[in-house]
This record gives sequence, structure tokens and C-alpha cells, in this order.
Amino acid sequence: MASQFSRLAAALMGSGVLVLSPAVLAQTAETDDAPVYLEADNLEDLGDGAGFLATGHVRARQSDRTLYADELEYHPDLNRIIARGNVIIHGQGPHPQYADEVELDSEMSAGLALGFATMLENNGQMAAAAAIRRSNGAMQLEDAYYTACELCEDGDQEPTWRLRARQVIQDPDEQMIYYRDAQFEVMGVPVLYSPVFAHPDPSADRHSGLLFPGFSVSSRLGFSYQQPYYWAISPSEDITLAPRVMTNVNPLLFTEYRKRFWSGAMAFEGSLTHEAEIDSDGERFGDDTWRWHLFGGGEWEINPDWRWGFGVQRASDDLHLRRYGFSEIDRDRGALIEAGNRRLVSQLYLEGRTQNSYGSVVAAEYQSLRELEDDDTIPTIAPLIRYERVFNAPGAWGRINLSGQAVMLERETGTDYARASVTADWRAHWVTGNGIVVEPYAYARSDSYSFEDLPASYAVPEDSFSRQLGLVGAEVSWPFYRPGSTVDWIVEPVFSAVAATDDPESARIYNEDSVSLDLDESLLFAPIRASGFDVWEPGQRISYGVRTTGQWGESGLASIFVGQSYRIDGDPAFTAGSGLFEESSDYIVAGSLEIAGFTADLQTRLDSMDGDINRVDLGFGYVSDRFSGRISYLEVSDDNGTQSDQREVRADFTARLTDRWSAIGSTVRDIDRGTSLRTTAGFRFADECTELDIVYQREDDQIARLGPSESIQIRITLFTLGGIAPD
Repeated sequence: MASQFSRLAAALMGSGVLVLSPAVLAQTAETDDAPVYLEADNLEDLGDGAGFLATGHVRARQSDRTLYADELEYHPDLNRIIARGNVIIHGQGPHPQYADEVELDSEMSAGLALGFATMLENNGQMAAAAAIRRSNGAMQLEDAYYTACELCEDGDQEPTWRLRARQVIQDPDEQMIYYRDAQFEVMGVPVLYSPVFAHPDPSADRHSGLLFPGFSVSSRLGFSYQQPYYWAISPSEDITLAPRVMTNVNPLLFTEYRKRFWSGAMAFEGSLTHEAEIDSDGERFGDDTWRWHLFGGGEWEINPDWRWGFGVQRASDDLHLRRYGFSEIDRDRGALIEAGNRRLVSQLYLEGRTQNSYGSVVAAEYQSLRELEDDDTIPTIAPLIRYERVFNAPGAWGRINLSGQAVMLERETGTDYARASVTADWRAHWVTGNGIVVEPYAYARSDSYSFEDLPASYAVPEDSFSRQLGLVGAEVSWPFYRPGSTVDWIVEPVFSAVAATDDPESARIYNEDSVSLDLDESLLFAPIRASGFDVWEPGQRISYGVRTTGQWGESGLASIFVGQSYRIDGDPAFTAGSGLFEESSDYIVAGSLEIAGFTADLQTRLDSMDGDINRVDLGFGYVSDRFSGRISYLEVSDDNGTQSDQREVRADFTARLTDRWSAIGSTVRDIDRGTSLRTTAGFRFADECTELDIVYQREDDQIARLGPSESIQIRITLFTLGGIAPD
């Protein structure tokens, strides 16, 4: 090979370009036959077969691999390549590698680098005084460090954090990085030491091993330490085991399991402990028993249009989740029925949708977390069936929606309910030549009911019956636009009229799905204002209002809406607290304002008889480069006594103290009870590689058995390494 190299060098010396034998710089069998090109300002034959010296803008390339350096020596007799000065190697991985000097074998698969540095995935950076690359791609680094933080070119500022070690080994087969004599530094100050340490390579998607721990301090649980372990069972399956040790109560085990299939996935999470009841101070009372929760679900595709799945939400008792700081609302897993309002739901469902149709079948069972609610009185959905199809009418005649629904509700204690409904709904959208918008609509429905075990107050037979309902109506609006020198105005009067049939069977229907209604701007002009099927609004009614909007500059906006509904005939269908009980409904006033980072919004109901405020929802917000915050006030009053009064204030803010530090806080306060339901206050640190929250939190759920709890929580996220969280 040396003689071949000499002949090529003699032929090309004057051009400053050298074509080397394929063995030089070769790395894989796929490139063994690829030529290698060496370019430099100067090429010198060292004589006597000693090799060659290239200087000045040296570039050696083969296939997709390239080495840059100020100087390069090639010694064929020693099977060595030595590159010095600003060495950069491309093609050894997804990121370039840098060194002051490298010594490699002729295949560039193994060698030594001095002053080594490289980027890793997800902005990770590694540097070392010396690096040894082995033939299998493993890297051994001496006197090395790792960080995901940005490094100053002048070195005047230490990174927020870094891992230093006497020795680091990056194993590509195991996708792990191992450290010996490792210490963790914060702003250049050592804070932790470990003789050995390891973490997954940032390029690794998943890897078994210990995750970052979590800890917190609370009056209820004491000091808590949770140590998760992640086990990658297979490419499609993993589990996380996270035992939690607490000073005030017995240990708890949290686990999370995930599994993927070719057509879907499933996931579960749960906790288990053996403990008595716990009050706000961590005092035990009652008997020890097994306490647990299980959340999970799965979903699979049958074909592009249809899917099926299930969801599980169960807990051992109504306070287990709150005692240990777990959310009572499970993460969204795609299930059809969402849990909420302190109720858990387990379900099995089938769902399909196309461009013009939708169908679903779901069966569900609830578990109440409310202190005074009996699960035997909560209905089981067995099942709920829905189908809907939309048709486009010819020309400009809008669209027709045909739908059907059937549901059965069964209780251990109370009324059993069954209903089947068929609905036809037509709506069109027309715009006249002078800008008037007309939206006519028609609605027809047939309901069939069956009840068992009605309450004694229902002096009607427990039998089956049907009813036929319908309505026609139209909504008309006429927007006026008036440009101005500083403000552009839009004034839009809106009017609607509805004529609906009477409901001769209203007294016989046990209301399950339309228990409450709160009139607002979105419902004022709606043809069907009930939330479900059981309540029907009969007779004739009109609704009217006007919306005024002003716009100025690039972001200035102000709008206000005032409207009301009037019942011409027909009995009231909704309760006194709804705003629709009287012939003249409550006045609806809604407004919003946006100017120079400031926002305000208002939703209110005013009594039509005396002008008293029945409901007000008022909010103010502000956003700037250094501050963001919002405060809102909610008041619901009811002079008729159909529901309890409510007054509540919510506030949250974030204030930047420096480029990296911020103060954060939030509160939810019940004014009538004179207590804060939830209050947090603390500090947040954030830069390109770190997020840190130190937060004080106080919770008072107004549950006597539980009592208020105070805690200090620390959340740390070190990008590429993981995080520390309370749970």
C-alpha cells in the first residue's frame, strides 16, 4: 500500500489533492471500497516510506465522513493517522466531534483524542482532557464533564449544572453513559458526589434504570421520598415502580404500566398502602386497611373509521386520592365519558366516525368521591347508544342532521330510566344583498320513555309512554361597519323567534339529563336551551340583543353585548335560578377589552324586575415581558333559594425578578366561608437546561375528616437527565 500511495502522491503533489487507498479512514464494510480524498494547502512526502504530511486547511473525506484539521500526518507503516489543530470530525455520529489532536488507526474506528468535545442528542455536551474511541464505537473519556447547558465562549460563567467525573464511558450498545468518581456541580460548586453513576444516553429512547427521585414536606404526610425505577420490559412494554417512604404514615407503592400493540395501546397507574385514616396533621384514626387507586385504559383501532376501548377509575375510599396528593381526574386516554365533579367512571366503548356520520356505544359505572353520596343512588349507564348523520340539502338550503339515541340508566336504589329518541334537525345560512344574515331552522323529535321505581312524589303511573316535539324559528342579524380615523366600529343587532310545541307529558318525566341551566350569551339565541332531552321549552319566545365592537391599532379591541329573551306564552321549563323562569329573562351583559397587554372580560346576569345582579363573572389580566397575572371574581346569587349563593376569587401571577428567577403564586378563596381553598407561593428558576420550582402550598378542601394541609414542594428538571417532583 505504501508504494501505491507514493505513486499517487507524486502524481498529484502539485495540485494539493491526494487520493488515498480505500483502507485509509475506512470505517465500515459498506465504505471499504470508497476512495478517500485528502485536500490541503501543502502536501509533503516524508520520504523512505515514512508517510506524508498535509498542512493548511486539511480536509480528508470518504463517503459521508470528513475530517478537518490544521495538520495531518499519515504513516502507512504504523497504520496511523495523526491530526492536529482545530480537529473536527463529521460522520462519526449525528453531531461533529472536536479535538486539539487525534491519533487514529487507518480505518478511523479507534484512536485517541486530546482536548476532546462533542455534542449529544437533545443539546447534551460532553468534553474531556482525553478520549479513547474503541472499535465498537464506545468512548472512554478521562477528566470529563457532561452538561445540557450553554457554555460561554470566554469561560467567564459556569454552566448552571454539570456532571464531572474522573472517567466516563459512553457505551453505544447499552445506550448508557457511566461515570466514576462523579460529582454534580451547580454554578461550579460541587454539591453531590458518587463513586459511580450512570444515566441513559440522551439519544436512547428508553432504558431501564433508576429515575430521579421526588421529595416533599407536608403537615399531613411528613417528609416524603419517592424513588422510581423504570423497567423497559420490551420494545413495546414498560413499567415504572415508585415506592414512597413518608415519616408520618406507612409507605406507599406507586406504579405505572404501559403496553403498545400493533393497533392500539393501554396504560395503567395505581397506588397501594396499608394505613388508617389520616387527618391534616398526619394523625391516624380508625383501623388500618388496604387503601389503593387504579386508573387506566386502552384503545384499539378496528379500521380507519372505528375504534374500541375501555377505561378504569376506582379507589378504595373517597379520600385516598386527596390524602396522598393524587389527582381525582384521570389523564385523557380517549374515553367517551370524562370523569369530574368528584366522580370516577369506568367504561367500555365503541366509536366510529366518517366525514358525515358518527356512532358510539358506551356502558359506564360511576364511583362517587363525595362524602354524603351513596354509590347505590348513582345510575349505571347500560348502555348509551348514539348515531348521527349529516346531509347537505340541495342548493343553498343548508344541511339536515338525522340522529338517534337510546339510553338505559339503572340504580340499586332509586328510579330506573330508559329513553329512545329520534331527531331531525334542519338549518340554513343565507346572506341578503344588503348584508342581513338569516339563519332559519326546524327541529322535530320523538321520545319514548320507560320508568321504574319512581319517587312517591310522582303521582303518575310507572309505565311507558311517548311524546312528539318540534319547533321552527330563525335568527336574524345585521352587522353595520363604520371605519374611523382611530377606531373602527361594528354594531350588530341580533333577533330570533322560536315557536315550539307543547309537552303534554312533562309531568310524567323524571329529569335525568337537564337538571341545571345557567343562561349566558351562548344560550340566549339557541333553539334548544336544555342540556339534554328530558326538559322541553314549549311555546313562543323571542330573543334580542346588540353586540358592539371597536378595534384600533394592531391589538386594541373592545366589545359589549346586551340581550334578553321574552316568553310570549307557555309555562316555564327551567328553575328560578336559571334566569329563564320569568316571562322576561334576566338581562345578559357580556364584554371584553384588550389594550396594551391588558385584558378584561365580563359575563353577568341582571334581574329583569329589579336590576339585581344574579350572576357576575369578572376577570382582569395583564401580560408583559416581566409580569403576567390574572384575577377573577365569581358571584352567583339566588333570591328564590333554589341554589346556594357563591362568591369566589381566583388569582395567579408570575413576576420575573431576573432573567432566570421569577416569583409565582396563586390562590382560590371562598369569600362566604372566609377561607382559601388552595394557595401557592414560591419561586421559579428557568434557563436553557434547568427548571426549578420551590413552592409553598396550602389546601383546604372543607372536608372535616381530612382538614387543611400545608406542604413545601420542590420540582427540579435537568434537561436530558430527568427531574425531581413531589409525586
